[in-house]
Amino acid sequence: MGLFGFGKKKGESIKADIVKEKVQEKESVEPKFEGHLTVRIFCSAGASTSLWARNVQKAMDEKGLDAEIRAYSTSVVYEEGVKADVILIGPQTRYVEQDVKNKFPEKKVAVVPVQIFGLMNGEKGLEFIISLL
Repeated sequence: MGLFGFGKKKGESIKADIVKEKVQEKESVEPKFEGHLTVRIFCSAGASTSLWARNVQKAMDEKGLDAEIRAYSTSVVYEEGVKADVILIGPQTRYVEQDVKNKFPEKKVAVVPVQIFGLMNGEKGLEFIISLL
C-alpha cells in the first residue's frame, strides 16, 4: 500500500490495514520456559532497576506467568545470582558483565539494552527476557 492508501484497489479499506497492523503489534512473544522463572537485575544502587523490575513484574503478572524479577545492587550479584535463572545487568553497570558470565556460565546473563531500559516499559522488558530463553 502506498502513502495514504494510494495504490489500493477500489473499495479496499485503509482502516482495515491499520487495524491489522495494530493487531500484529499486540501479538507478543510466547514464553519459552516451564515452571517458575526467576530473574535478577543488578545495577549500582538498585534504584532505577527497582522501578524497571516493578514494571516488568506487572507485565509478567498480567500475562499470568509463573515468574518473578527482583532488583539488587551489584555488590550482591554473586549471592543473589545463584538464585536466578536469568541474570540481567543494568546498562550503567555493563562493566561487570564478563565477570558475571564467568561466575555463572550455566545461566543466561545479559545487559539490558539502554533503549529498553530507558523506556521503563515492562512489556518490552519482558519481551527482552523471553528472547534470552
